[in-house]
Amino acid sequence: MTRKKLFGFAILMMLGVQGCAEDVTPSKIFEKVMAAYKSMDTYKSQGTITSNIDTGGMKIDMETSFSIILKKPDLYLISWTQKNVAMPGMSQSGAVWSDGAQPYLYMGGMNAYSRMGSDELALGGATGISGGAAYTIPSLFLSVFKEQPDPFSRLKDPRIEMTEKVGQEDCYVISGSSSISKKETFWISKASYLIKKYSRSLEPPEGGVAIPEMTDEQLEETIKSMGQEVTQESKQKMREMMKSSRDILKTTPMKGSSTELHVEISSPKMDTKDFQFALPAGAVLKESFLGGVLGGNK
Repeated sequence: MTRKKLFGFAILMMLGVQGCAEDVTPSKIFEKVMAAYKSMDTYKSQGTITSNIDTGGMKIDMETSFSIILKKPDLYLISWTQKNVAMPGMSQSGAVWSDGAQPYLYMGGMNAYSRMGSDELALGGATGISGGAAYTIPSLFLSVFKEQPDPFSRLKDPRIEMTEKVGQEDCYVISGSSSISKKETFWISKASYLIKKYSRSLEPPEGGVAIPEMTDEQLEETIKSMGQEVTQESKQKMREMMKSSRDILKTTPMKGSSTELHVEISSPKMDTKDFQFALPAGAVLKESFLGGVLGGNK
């Protein structure tokens, strides 16, 4: 082969590689992620969530270890143990689960559990106290979330930052600002297209986080799902609680990050009996965790 032909061949190879690289876009990767979770009937993983929280007046480092098992369409058992790094001898555990018949939420700080009115309320209530473990993967997997936008849709102008190993797997690192965070980042396996790692800045996006107002119908449904009586008083107190939450989000200069790592991911056979949480000794069944806060039942 002459030098001119070799040069031409090299140029073609470079163009070909560049063309292949340009075909790999965040949107195409996200499509493959959605397809990967859609193809699975079960999901199992363990992991950790490391959160560094800075409110301006206080800094907190939290570590959460979690276990997740899911089965379509709506079976789940997500348990976690959370500790403050500054107080390693103290920890709080929790769990949310359903065998398809009744969802429950357990809160270790109270050593109590409660029947939840819906999967949405159970998983929504567990999301914050689990550090996010009850949402990140379940939102891509369970039927309860099928009417909601996928988590990738909230990213604004996502881009592939690099490829990086998580454990032994090469991963696409895709990030962007979003409607809830200054920056969210996903580490997606190049082999399986499953999420291996997820991180988000606790700083709100420019303009803040928009929390939509609830309609009367939504308020009533939420109150009933919490085991409380729907009255004008309970509806007003719920509105006040939500307003207080919005005000805190607007006025608290939140900084820091939360990073979620999934390991030992598999898709084993599962039975309904696998979705029963082993309650600790002395655990009490409560009608509602609100305990009459809204003026309803204890």
